[in-house]
Amino acid sequence: MHRKGSVAEVLFSGVIGIVVFLIVLGVLNILADAYVRIPIFLQVVEFLNANLGLLIMISVLFLVGDLFGALPFPLNLPGPIFGAFGAVFLIMFLLRLFTLVGEITGVGLFSVFERALALPIYLIVFIIALIAGYIGLFADPPPGRA
Repeated sequence: MHRKGSVAEVLFSGVIGIVVFLIVLGVLNILADAYVRIPIFLQVVEFLNANLGLLIMISVLFLVGDLFGALPFPLNLPGPIFGAFGAVFLIMFLLRLFTLVGEITGVGLFSVFERALALPIYLIVFIIALIAGYIGLFADPPPGRA
């Protein structure tokens, strides 16, 4: 995690991203309730609504990781931990998305990932994201010493 700007800039951009997503989801819900009756669209909107808490948690974890990344060493050391947890929850969401795609298309292959392979995938992603985060943290020279 390298410095991406000031803490205020990171916080502002992260909060704006969450707010924009919530506005878009609100518009999708209005369209789904009043205007659009396409079953796949309704399934996708229902899926996003059902996973709203997970999506916000992913955003907050990455935001906290970026906030730590904006701090100077050694205050930035917790950043990769939050990034690794964010990566695990992102994979959790993607596996759920694959399951939705499987339901829509009728392909049952995707459900294997959510059941049998989920825990090993989560562990591998966490370890890789954590190692990559710390490599990025220590490989990035401090400002002024490039």
